[in-house]
Amino acid sequence: MKKMDVRVKKTYTMLSDALLRLLKERSFADLTVLEICDEANVHRATFYKHFVDKYDFLDSCFRAKIAELSFGKAEVIRSPEGLKRHINRMISNVLLFVDRNKELFFSVSSDKYASSFNDILSNAVANYIEERLYARAELKEISSQIPLISNYYAGAIVGLIKWWGKEENPCTIQEFLSFIQPKIQEFCDYIISYGGYMDGPSAS
Repeated sequence: MKKMDVRVKKTYTMLSDALLRLLKERSFADLTVLEICDEANVHRATFYKHFVDKYDFLDSCFRAKIAELSFGKAEVIRSPEGLKRHINRMISNVLLFVDRNKELFFSVSSDKYASSFNDILSNAVANYIEERLYARAELKEISSQIPLISNYYAGAIVGLIKWWGKEENPCTIQEFLSFIQPKIQEFCDYIISYGGYMDGPSAS
């Protein structure tokens, strides 16, 4: 992949930082491209050189932020308990990530024309789950179902996280994890039933 030009990267950063500052005071629906550019000290012509409109810019911001999301070390998981711990850690990381970026992710929740962080984040989580499942040779029998399984659980997880963030943290991260445990257990039991993870002395 071609590395982004330093000047272009600086422009993106200035615009993104300006948007975050403005979102602390006003909703995204009320902002104009001119206001974002003025706040960032970037000419409108430069903005339109890179983005079609403010929604295209917002979509870019979402994707750039989500690209920063870390799911933790991709270690080999060899046991049911290891699988549960891994999923819990992944959800915890997503919760913390969303909490740090609230202004960006929830400012457009009522704007039907804006790109949805929910879709972008769901895809990121689903792709991650898919990669973990496709890596298990024991799951070859259900390989055609893996995209369906991954998107089902990703949608449930991210939908709850979106609600959690919009309601200004109605519960702690630990309480959230306790609430979602049945879904995690269901997921793990389903995978284990196909022999995807075996207990053993080297289980992580």
